[in-house]
Amino acid sequence: MGDKPKYMIESEIVVKKQMLAGTDYQALKFAEGALTEEEYAETKEKRELWRAEVNELEAELAKFPEETRMM
Repeated sequence: MGDKPKYMIESEIVVKKQMLAGTDYQALKFAEGALTEEEYAETKEKRELWRAEVNELEAELAKFPEETRMM
């Protein structure tokens, strides 16, 4: 297991998911054509990074025994 305690990993996941949720409006606007690729590019990069970080954190969390996981 990593150096981080389980609660820290869980907290980081929650924060990253909140960051993703905070940019959902821009993603929807882009999907509906209200934002150009250029206008959405920075947000898109951030969202891709946050999703990758969530995936890494969830993989790290999966290393803990099942009964100690909260998520």
